[in-house]
Amino acid sequence: MADSVVNVSGYDASYGIDAFLVHETPTTTDYRQIVAIGGDSSAAGATVTVANNALTTSSHDVTVHTKLTEIDTVLDTIKVDTEAIETAVEGTLKVEVNPATTAYLSHVYLDLDANGDNPTSNQEVIATPGSGNKLVIYGIQGSAAATTTSDYGNWYLSDGNTSDATTLWTGRIQGVEPTHFSITFPYGVALTADTALEVTSTEGSGQIRVNAVIYYRTEAT
Repeated sequence: MADSVVNVSGYDASYGIDAFLVHETPTTTDYRQIVAIGGDSSAAGATVTVANNALTTSSHDVTVHTKLTEIDTVLDTIKVDTEAIETAVEGTLKVEVNPATTAYLSHVYLDLDANGDNPTSNQEVIATPGSGNKLVIYGIQGSAAATTTSDYGNWYLSDGNTSDATTLWTGRIQGVEPTHFSITFPYGVALTADTALEVTSTEGSGQIRVNAVIYYRTEAT
């Protein structure tokens, strides 16, 4: 409609609207507050009442509808576009993981290479970790040899005192040619709670020599 002001009271055929003055005083000339609702000259479907500063058509409060529209507008404004966020983050998110100091492995050096070192039985290599803790072995590296070509022996790492059930590692040594070994356990080999790691060696003849480094961590049971 091109008109900036429509001065209508009652039914107007030109515009096809029903107009009602919202003022209680019919003599007012302020037609800027005309309410137009589609209908005919009988005002069917255009019942309007004004009371307590609220405009009601049929059984719906126009004021309430207006407020709901305003709320919807605000919600649309603050709506978070999660897809846009995911697109912006994808490929640019960098996460750095730094292990705690307690996550690093400890190590101990085992030296059985002199007279008097061998044979030995249930010698403590790593002390008991204390109540509620256990030793977990993650790797062993070293070498072993005998003094002469006819010398031989065995050595064992065990969960507490050495037995078939508690042996975690064993090696056979014979002759002067060094045997090198290195093994890692990605998931760790756990000892019994509050139990020391021990070493045992046996000699068939002559002397055997063992040098090794054992990597471990103390963990809660």
